[in-house]
Parts: sequence; C-alpha cells; structure tokens
Amino acid sequence: MERYLNRWSIQTYLWILTLLLPAFVVIAYALGSEGETLRHLKETVLSRTILNTLYLIAGTSAVTLILGIGSAYLTTFYTFRFERIIAFLLAMPFVIPAYIVGYVYGDLFGFFGPVHLMLRSWGIKEYFDVLNFYSVVLILGLSLYPYVYLIVKASFSKSRSALLYPALNLGAGKRALFWRIILPLSRASVAGALTLVVMESISEYGTVKYYGVDTLSTAIFTAWFGLEDPQSAAYIASIAMGLVLSVLLLEKIARSGATYKSEKLLAALPKERLTGGFAAGAYLFMAFPITFGFLIPLGWIVTYSIDYLPSLLDEAYLAVMVNTFVVSGSSSALIVAGALLIGYTARTFPYGINRYLSKAASLGYALPGAVIAVGIVIIFTTFDKWAERYCGFDSTVMNGTIIVLVFGYVARFSAVAISTVDGSFERLGLSLNKASRSLGYTHGQTLRRIEIPLMRRSLIFAFALVFVDTIKELPLTLILRPFNYETLSTKTYEMAESQMVYEASIYALSIVLISLIPITLTILKSEH
Repeated sequence: MERYLNRWSIQTYLWILTLLLPAFVVIAYALGSEGETLRHLKETVLSRTILNTLYLIAGTSAVTLILGIGSAYLTTFYTFRFERIIAFLLAMPFVIPAYIVGYVYGDLFGFFGPVHLMLRSWGIKEYFDVLNFYSVVLILGLSLYPYVYLIVKASFSKSRSALLYPALNLGAGKRALFWRIILPLSRASVAGALTLVVMESISEYGTVKYYGVDTLSTAIFTAWFGLEDPQSAAYIASIAMGLVLSVLLLEKIARSGATYKSEKLLAALPKERLTGGFAAGAYLFMAFPITFGFLIPLGWIVTYSIDYLPSLLDEAYLAVMVNTFVVSGSSSALIVAGALLIGYTARTFPYGINRYLSKAASLGYALPGAVIAVGIVIIFTTFDKWAERYCGFDSTVMNGTIIVLVFGYVARFSAVAISTVDGSFERLGLSLNKASRSLGYTHGQTLRRIEIPLMRRSLIFAFALVFVDTIKELPLTLILRPFNYETLSTKTYEMAESQMVYEASIYALSIVLISLIPITLTILKSEH
C-alpha cells in the first residue's frame, strides 16, 4: 500500500485533481435546474450553433487534410529546388494565430480595403463580402494545417523501404503506392493530427466572432457576458466538452485494431526529382498555404507596424508587454514544475493509476479555453461568496485577480510541458535515479541535484513552448483576466474589434516575433 500512497503520489493526485476541477464544475453546474434563459436558447439558437460548429469542423478538417497531407507527401518523397526553405516555410503559419490572420484578410478584402479599392479603380464596382462562414473555414485551414503537415511528415519519413521497394518492383504506380501503403501506414498520425485540428476549431473564438459565425465558443461568451447567465454558459460549455470527448473517442476507435512499430529502415528510400507539369503543379500547391497562410499576413503586419514602431516606447505598450510576460512567465514556470512532479511520480512509482497520470493531466488541453474559463470563474465566484459570508472578506478575494488567469493557463496548457518532460525522463532512464537513491539521496534531492540539471535543455524548451501558447490564447484570457488587464492577445483582439486594425498590427507583430523562436526550434528539432 505504501508504494501507492507515498508523498509523491498524493501530491501528484492533488495537483491533477486541481487541474481537472474546472471540467468537473462545468458538468455539475450544467446539470442544475433549467432556467428561463437556457430554455429559450434551446428553443431558438442552440441547435443552429451546434450545427455551425459541426460544419466548421468538417470544413476545416477537409482543408487541413488536403494541405497538410499533400505538403507532407511532396516534401518527403520528392526533391526539388529550395526544398529545405519550402519545407520550413510550410510550417510557419504556426507563428500567426488564426484570429490575426482573420483580421488581416478582413482588412484587405473589406469594403474600404485595398482589394476593393483596386477593383473600383479598374471599373469593377461589385462588392463581395468575405465576412462569412467559408472565409472562416479557409482561414482556420490555413492556420491549422501545420499540425497535419508536421505530424504526418514525421510519419511519412519513417515509411519502411522494406515495404515500399517490393511494391515498386511489382509495378505499383505512385498513386497506388500512396493510397494503399504510405497513407494506411500513417493512419494513426493522421488521426492524431486531425484530432488536434478539430479541438482547435472548437476552441476558436477571435476569428468566428470577427466574421460573424455563431459557434459554441461564441455562444459561451454570449451567455456569460451578454445574457449574464452562468448556468447557460456552463450548459453550452458542457456541450463543447462532450463534442471534444467524442472526437477523442473516435480517434481512439480509428487507431484500434492496428499496431505501429518503429523499425529501423533497411535502406533510405531515395527521393524522386520533381519534373515537368507535375513539378509546376507541386510548386503552386505548396505556394498557396505559404503565401496566404504566412507571407501575406506577415507582410501586412510588418507593413503597418512600421508606422507604429515609435509606440514601442509608449507606456501603454510597455504595460501590455509587462502584463503578458508576468502572467505567461509565471504560468509557464508552474506548468513545468507540475509536469516535473507528474513525470517523476509516473516514472519512479509506475503502479496502478500512476501509469495514467500524464493522460489525466493532459485532458485540459483537449478542452476549449472558454470551457475551462467558465469552470474556473464558477469555482472562484463560489469561493468569494463563501469567504464573504463566513470570513467577512470582500466579495472579490480571488476573482478578478491575476491568480485566476494563471490557474486557467495551468489547467489549459499543462499537456504541452508534460509530453516534453516525459520524453526527457525516458531518455534518462532509471539507472541514475536508482544509483542516487542507493547512495542515500532522497527522491527530492535526486530530482533537484541530478535529474533536473541533466534535463535543463528540455525544461527550457518546454517552458518556451508553453510560454508561446499562453501568449496566443484568447478566449480564456478574455474571460479570466482582471479588469483593465491587457495582454498582447486581448489588445490585438480589442483593437481589431474596434476597427483599429492598423493600430493592432504592432501587438500582432509582437506575438509573431515571440512565437517565432521556440516554434522554429521545434521544427528544426523534428528534422533531426
């Protein structure tokens, strides 16, 4: 019994329960008595909102699969000029959040945007409205396809020549080879990448709000802020949570019945050179996501940021930067520390439920930010009421403070650090830990003096990845931030919503530049 309920295990269980508490609270609150507002929503707009969300998932998934799998296939099995540069640029849309891409195209194709002004100068007076559902699908597809591209590319690169060479020798064409061998072998990777795309589509708020598309994410905000009905918000959040869990279950079913082993390649499969019309088509295919998903948005941001470079020294901009670094830095440090606790416990005491600690703690990453935010607000509002009633404290002891926002980030993004830390622990093995323990060091001393110094690079890497995710997060930050507390993401959103898209460019550029370094390191690391 001692090996199950030691100090490390108990601390880890408490930490994980804390991370999962917002999800439990949302479910419990949603199951309460049905109010008049919730009944009205069910009778009027809720069904349409759910359908819009499902259509958005389907459309975005189709775009990401086409762009991601196609780009991964071309860069893995073919060689061409500027191959490494193109392969790198194909992953770069990761550094620009979808809502920023949405603001860029909303401005470019708006009624007074440069595209319409140019068309009118040519005598073309027709106006086409880009603020619609189809634009959202395309924007999310351009922003999220790198999930599919990077994950599937890594899977394609492991395609075994022992299977591909016999098929080639038996006369299999390129099309048959792709559909019958290469793609089926990568089924697990495709399913995993598509799951991430679906979860991000459900979570997206800034783009769908700006383009006027009602989804579950916008409905949560409407119920919470517009109708001031926490129960309706919790009910809608529980639907979003159920949708995400259904996607995870479907992904599990898609992987079932298949085994995937990492075997050493017998020989490297040589790449074929792109030639003729196929080469032209391939270049055009890869140029589309690079141009519209990265180069045009980046060019827009940089062009308009030049006019606002003097504002980098403004007190308002510096305050936003300080706020962002304080909340993201403290959250990232807590997340990495929690990942260390979970990883060490699961690796050192691999008994019973300890083997599933990482998966349980990672559930928050699968939930939309708005869902977690609703649960956290309910938790801290209840605590504040209790403190006011029984302790005589002011009614805002915790709610409306930076502590709430930090807790939201920790619950949402712990999975990012856990995966990195678990991989580092696996590379270390248990021999060093056992040797240290045999020499009289405690578990804490072993972790602090021996294992953490050896894992320093991985921990810094995990911190950087989490830091970028927290900076880009929008819906959770909008709900949980203290009053008048602006971060780079909220400032970009609010300025764009107020039609101050040019002024928002300097904040958008800051997000892109901060995101560029760790994401570039991630891409380079995945290539080695």
